[in-house]
Amino acid sequence: MSGHADKSLDRRQFLQQGAAAAVALGGLGAVASETPRKEDPDAPARIAVIGLGGRGTFLLRSLVSYFPQVTVPAVCDLKPDRLQAGIELVKKIRGTAPAGYGKDEFDYRNMAQREDVDAVLVATGVQVFGTIATDVMKAGKHVATEVTGPHSLDDCWAIVEEKERCGKHYMLLEQCVYGDVNLMILNMIKHGLFGETYYAECSYVHDIKTGGSGKSRLVEADQTLSWRGRLVADGHGSSYPAHGIATPAKWMGINDGDRFEYCIAMMSEPREIHAQVVEQFGPDSAAAKIQFQTGDFLSTLIKTAKGRMIRLDYSLSNTRPYSRYYLLQGMNGCFESRTGLFLKGASKESSPGYGTWDPVETFLEKYRHPIWRKDAATALKTGGHGGMDYFCLRDFVDMVRYNREPWIDCYDAAAYNALNQCSQKSIDAKGAPVEIPDFTKGKWQDPDWRKGRPSPAAVLPA
Repeated sequence: MSGHADKSLDRRQFLQQGAAAAVALGGLGAVASETPRKEDPDAPARIAVIGLGGRGTFLLRSLVSYFPQVTVPAVCDLKPDRLQAGIELVKKIRGTAPAGYGKDEFDYRNMAQREDVDAVLVATGVQVFGTIATDVMKAGKHVATEVTGPHSLDDCWAIVEEKERCGKHYMLLEQCVYGDVNLMILNMIKHGLFGETYYAECSYVHDIKTGGSGKSRLVEADQTLSWRGRLVADGHGSSYPAHGIATPAKWMGINDGDRFEYCIAMMSEPREIHAQVVEQFGPDSAAAKIQFQTGDFLSTLIKTAKGRMIRLDYSLSNTRPYSRYYLLQGMNGCFESRTGLFLKGASKESSPGYGTWDPVETFLEKYRHPIWRKDAATALKTGGHGGMDYFCLRDFVDMVRYNREPWIDCYDAAAYNALNQCSQKSIDAKGAPVEIPDFTKGKWQDPDWRKGRPSPAAVLPA
């Protein structure tokens, strides 16, 4: 066992003792979630934004365009043109200009100290999510980070430790779990239609080496690495796991009656990534000399404490259309996003032992999740991943307004993103199993320990 592993084990033992004391005192999270943020329930959620690239600007525009209960007192970015554009965006839509921060890489800490800020949305490169989120909570503010969340195991532990220390809320803005079909499947699971579930597949297979433009999104025009490029050059694990793993994790009750226990991983060589860079910049360029570590396709198998299995596929360079596919296998049926649904007793059987896949749409009218049934038009109007962003942002805004725990919290963010380094360790050990930390420190064994918090899982049709 490595020195890092020893350190993590010691820290977990220490935290287990601390968690026991917290339970005896009622629990920080439970107290915070029952306490209104302000006496006035109509008071605005005052949200600052860090990171004003394409994604951050979209989220900023969504907040000020579709959430009248939100005000944006401050924005932050290191690039002056982006910062000014963000300020002008808010001014144009709301009539008042937010304060701007970006004099250096730590100016966000000054912004987080503002008394007129309740929470901070972070949309920077993933490598600094953990540090920024921890700093924001230390400043006494709630925080949400864009996907994929904390990057290293140390980051994962840091956000959990700080949340438990200060009682502030952390939300992972993982919008894919809010998808229309994904929530329909969750609804059907809650109604028992799949029976006991025991296997799932999920993926994030997204060719971002060019994004269809012919120009690399991994290497900038000046031949330096983008934050996405650093993901595949600096490491070789499943470094963007949340879009894939979050949905089956919610389907299977991970951290709510089950947990990730260990994983094994394998990957191919990084042929496509290197070839595209050579084609664009030339074989003798500085970019062509970059040693990318992450292979073109990576699969991680995860075993849970209750004996279930999940396969996570990952690629940032496959020459193929965007592919985010899912499969859920239960004792009574199967959902396959690329094929359809088969439920015992509901789907047609062509002959004994053989069945016919039904289109997903066959079940959507009856089992569509209530939030989509009620607010689909509003969600689709906002754009953003087919409406998923709206529901995700709405949960974040409500988390801030009502001082309540989010559906995708620090424990989920840590469990999902631990797969980055855990899969890398398995690859280094030629596919050997690697333990995944229990960030809940045993609380997962009670399937109702997070019961009562508002979430899509708790809103089901009669």
